[in-house]
Amino acid sequence: MQKLKKRQSGNGIKRSAIALLTLSLLITATSSHAARFFRYVDENGKLVLSHTIPNDRVKYGYEVVDESARVLQKIEPQLTETQYREKLRVEAALKECRQAIDRVQNLFQSQTDIDYAEEQALTSIDNQITNTKANLVHLRNQREELETQAAQLDLSGKAISNALLDNIESARTQEQNFEEQVEMRYAEKLTVREDYNFERKVFELADCERGLPDREIAGR
Repeated sequence: MQKLKKRQSGNGIKRSAIALLTLSLLITATSSHAARFFRYVDENGKLVLSHTIPNDRVKYGYEVVDESARVLQKIEPQLTETQYREKLRVEAALKECRQAIDRVQNLFQSQTDIDYAEEQALTSIDNQITNTKANLVHLRNQREELETQAAQLDLSGKAISNALLDNIESARTQEQNFEEQVEMRYAEKLTVREDYNFERKVFELADCERGLPDREIAGR
């Protein structure tokens, strides 16, 4: 019986302790909440400290502080449409810059690696130009032979077949295509120089504080 009473007494003490702890936490939470203030700038430009903040001042930003003026939370001003678009532009530029630095550093270990890669790319294009020019010369000779045949037929008073005329026209068209390909390859060489010059500049970047460098054709 005495043990039962002691047990009940002990349980009572525990319940009392728990109740006191719960009450203490509630008081602390209430006190903490009551000690929070809004600090904002009113319509006259004056700094205000208050338990509440007018709805029309929320968009300009404010701070939540405690009774010691310690900042608990800072709410930034709402952005205008123009500011928001600018924010997106800056974020996109920063992302592009970081991706470019990662890409270049993964591809190359040194400036020498970039030089070598550029040299290989330009050599490949030069080989394409050489092959295309050789095909162009061969095709031009074929077209001139066909035109000579047509001229001889015409001089002898014989009819020039449609097949011969078609072959001449086809040769001219292919010549033009080859000439355009050569021009495209030369333009491609300029682009390659520009790209690798840009890679060199990106490789030298330590961070994106100033953004990506401009693309300029290397004077090499």
